[in-house]
Amino acid sequence: MALVRFLIFLITAGALVSALINPLAAHEGRPVYIEVTERSSGSYELRWKIPPVIAVGEEPMIRLSGAECTLAAGAPRPSLAGTQLYTCSGDIDGAGKLQVDLHYPGTNPVLSTLVLYRTLDGNEQSIMTSPDETSVLLPGAETFWQVARRYTSTGIQHILDGYDHLLFVLCLILLAGTMRRILITVTGFTLGHSITLGFSALAGWSLQPTFVEPLIAFSIVILAAEIARGKNNTLTAKYPAIVATGFGLLHGFGFGGALAEIGLPYGLKIQALAFFNVGVEIGQILFVVAAFMAYWLARQIAVAAKATAEITDNIAQMKAFVIYPTGIVATFWTLQRLAGIW
Repeated sequence: MALVRFLIFLITAGALVSALINPLAAHEGRPVYIEVTERSSGSYELRWKIPPVIAVGEEPMIRLSGAECTLAAGAPRPSLAGTQLYTCSGDIDGAGKLQVDLHYPGTNPVLSTLVLYRTLDGNEQSIMTSPDETSVLLPGAETFWQVARRYTSTGIQHILDGYDHLLFVLCLILLAGTMRRILITVTGFTLGHSITLGFSALAGWSLQPTFVEPLIAFSIVILAAEIARGKNNTLTAKYPAIVATGFGLLHGFGFGGALAEIGLPYGLKIQALAFFNVGVEIGQILFVVAAFMAYWLARQIAVAAKATAEITDNIAQMKAFVIYPTGIVATFWTLQRLAGIW
């Protein structure tokens, strides 16, 4: 049994220490952000902002090409932020579609690219590309199924890349205990963040990330402390679904901030929001299944070592191997994000 405990500790601590030494993984990934706005027929404004992680002299040169586009004034030059005006006389909807080109003088330091494209009719579309793609073709109007596929995929990616949200879900699993209580609790969390995500995306009710992000991290600290205390007579222990719903309202503003960066397509906002939420739920379910598979694997190892009874008797100790590193990492994130405010 000592070997089983040691293995569980190594796996858990390794994953959490990895998150600790790489805090950017907790909702800190910043892409190269580019806006292309159609100001009038054939006239486009190109704006960009590059995260200040690129060394001086390594900034990419960003320009609009295709459709016989020419820069209205001056010459393109690399910089961390800028604005350019273009005049395009070609067939935008034909073979000469618009595209954004990024030219790095050296190598791209693993920065993805997010392009927000606005047209005269109010349509907004966003395109997220990987670091190895340096030409982004601006799309035409999206169909319902294209929106469904893109926003579902974005929702899954967002939740699986958000270590703080995943650690919160892990705390909910440990707090609820049984499968029935876990399902009810996670459903409560889903209900909570769906409400504020909807208000944030559709009605513009948002909170500043500098306010929301520290509180999201602190919500993990609160649950970790409750689980570490091991008391069964507290409100959190008795009614985890209610607590999960309340904290879900807070986490929804975090999801809303991410969705605001991506944008919602004109005419399909509700559908895009729904599929983004579906993607988030799929990601949560995948994580819950993975957590149970890890627990099942630990029990199988214990059975092979003839230590099943001991594992059952020491379930609280097993939780401690998970919850104390979780609390430490969440506390670090809370302090780090508060330091960012001041």
